[in-house]
Amino acid sequence: MFKQTRTSPHGRAGVFLLTAACGLMAGLPAHAAESASQEVQLLRAQLEAQMKVSQAIQARLEALEAREAADAKAQAETKIQAEQVAAQAATQAKTIAKLEASSGDNGSFTMAGGRPTFTAFGGKGTLQIGLQAQFDAAAYFEDNASVKRSGVDLGDGVNARRIRIPFVFRYGDVTATVTPDFGGSPDGRQNTQYLYEANLAYTPFKGFTAALGYLQPNISLQDAPSSNDFMFMERPAIMDVERNIAAGDARAAVGARYYQDRFFVSGFLTGQAYGGQSTTTATSSVGATGSVTTAISTTQPSNGQQTGAVMRVAGRPVYGEDYDVHLGFSGSKVFSMNQNDSNRLAQNLALSVQPELRVDTSKLINTGSMPATGVYTWNPEVGLRYQNFLVQAEYVEIGVNRQHQAGAGLGGATQTPDLTFHGAYVDASWVLTGEPRLYQSARGGFGGLKVAHPFNPETGDWGAFEVAARYSDINLNSHVQRFLAQSVTGGVAGGQQDVIQLGLNWYPNDHLKFMADYQIVDVSKLSGATLQNQAGLRYQAVGFRAQVAY
Repeated sequence: MFKQTRTSPHGRAGVFLLTAACGLMAGLPAHAAESASQEVQLLRAQLEAQMKVSQAIQARLEALEAREAADAKAQAETKIQAEQVAAQAATQAKTIAKLEASSGDNGSFTMAGGRPTFTAFGGKGTLQIGLQAQFDAAAYFEDNASVKRSGVDLGDGVNARRIRIPFVFRYGDVTATVTPDFGGSPDGRQNTQYLYEANLAYTPFKGFTAALGYLQPNISLQDAPSSNDFMFMERPAIMDVERNIAAGDARAAVGARYYQDRFFVSGFLTGQAYGGQSTTTATSSVGATGSVTTAISTTQPSNGQQTGAVMRVAGRPVYGEDYDVHLGFSGSKVFSMNQNDSNRLAQNLALSVQPELRVDTSKLINTGSMPATGVYTWNPEVGLRYQNFLVQAEYVEIGVNRQHQAGAGLGGATQTPDLTFHGAYVDASWVLTGEPRLYQSARGGFGGLKVAHPFNPETGDWGAFEVAARYSDINLNSHVQRFLAQSVTGGVAGGQQDVIQLGLNWYPNDHLKFMADYQIVDVSKLSGATLQNQAGLRYQAVGFRAQVAY
């Protein structure tokens, strides 16, 4: 029924190709759709990852913002708390000030500067009580031959050198000081009242002080520091002689001192020392030939006590943290000697000094009583400190004016020349533990040392140690010639003394001090009618001191 048609090979191939092409074309849309979906999924995944990162960044940002807000809040709270604490502190300070003022009105007690201190008058007035106690011991080793020549045998022993109790009352710019002294050379002495000072001082501004009463006028570098701060147990002999002419302890005086960081100046008019109203004086009379006869007695001066003046200029023109260079000049003048002489022709003066250890009180050099019309002293000063090493030196000259009278004597006249005495010293200190002896501008000299490491065995601290050396000389001879009588030359053979001294000082703390001194002493003195005899003394000595001071 149907007619069979035969297909050629070429026809079959064409049909196959057509069929494959149609199938391929039919599959193209499905494949493209699948690829687009995958790309969308990939983009979605990337977007989700980016969103997660963004969310993490946002969370971190929010955390940081929260922390900053918390910190700001904490800072604000801290500021508020600080302001509250400051307000409370201010309130407490006002309360304390009111309480202190209230307690000051009724009296309060503290230990200011290590001293018992009572405060009153609303804090304007204070009363301080201090203490200085020095207990000495010494032993002397004399040359037997010189002991026989001099007739002096020095005695070992002990002595309360100084026992001073200062009472210092301050009100505003005015200071009243009274200091009794129960020590001495020797202690328990009966011929001198127990007073070191009693005076009023006015300090209207820093650096200036005017003073009146019994006090210690400033003279010499050696006299500048407190006796608590000595290198050795005593001053050089020449310095003690000088200071006791018109200055020294408990001297009636009026004057002022002024200092700045670089300089110091002082000047005082002086009178008798306390207890010196009854003193050894000279009474003279004129004979028919014009000769003067003088009698020495101890009486109450009836027509005038001693008057004089003391001045000092000092400073450190060059100084730094590790060094000080000191230069100075001191002088004194006695205008009128003690008088108990209706003719006013003779006034008495005697220069003498104890050894530079005060356990034995023998005065090995002594001019004896010298009629005089006036006395003067002058001395230059020099000192140098480098770190914990200090060296200082002074020279002193003492002049005695005498009234010249004609009379019988060698060549038809009695020789009465003016007299000149002199002396000097040089001493040095080295603090082994390194503390310096710092310069004190208020005193115009070098002070003591402040202990860096007070004695404490538990921490291995032993305080401060200092070694010192000194050479001193004093010559109380004037117009003296051996084998020629003093009445011929008009001179005075008071003697000469040389001392070589070594010292060791231990400071457990700022209030305790122990000293050990070793001395080699050579005293040369002529005696006899024509000064033909050598009556000097040679000896060695050791001295010890225990000191407490505050």
